[in-house]
Amino acid sequence: MKQVQIRQEFDYPLQTLLEAREERYKHLDKFPELKNVSIISEEQTGDILKQTRHISIGDSMPAALVTILPQGASTLVETSEFHAQTHEHTFRVAPGGGLDNLFVVTGSSRYFALDGDRAGRDYEIEIVSKAFLVSAIVEGAIADLYTKNIEKDRQSILKFIEILAEEKQKQTGESAPEDAGGG
Repeated sequence: MKQVQIRQEFDYPLQTLLEAREERYKHLDKFPELKNVSIISEEQTGDILKQTRHISIGDSMPAALVTILPQGASTLVETSEFHAQTHEHTFRVAPGGGLDNLFVVTGSSRYFALDGDRAGRDYEIEIVSKAFLVSAIVEGAIADLYTKNIEKDRQSILKFIEILAEEKQKQTGESAPEDAGGG
């Protein structure tokens, strides 16, 4: 088992961060880095948003590896719940085709306000592989991939915050904020 903990801070208020987190999946055309993500189902029950997403990883894998993997392994299935009251996102990711024995990623992220008009999020992720003889290698590789992808996710949120600010500026005719960098 491999565990990953990450904290990210943003120079934006919590509500702005939450809005960007939610809305960018409705505008995938503006985020080529998210083109491999498809929302399969989405259900709102009270303040809980449940989603199932497919994440295609076939394009990012070497062709030789794709041919030897079992059918379904090139698509990851993510099931998640986002609790609007607590701003907590819990998720489970595993290869499609019932291949949970290769690896399972479970985790949570929590969004929270910091001092002033700043917000942050914490990730706690656990990766478990039962792949014979190579489980530690698989877990380490997935942990590295998640660390990089969470930073890419942070950058896409910052980009979407800029897009939202530009759209609001066009609607109101006001000037955009000087600091669009985030932290």
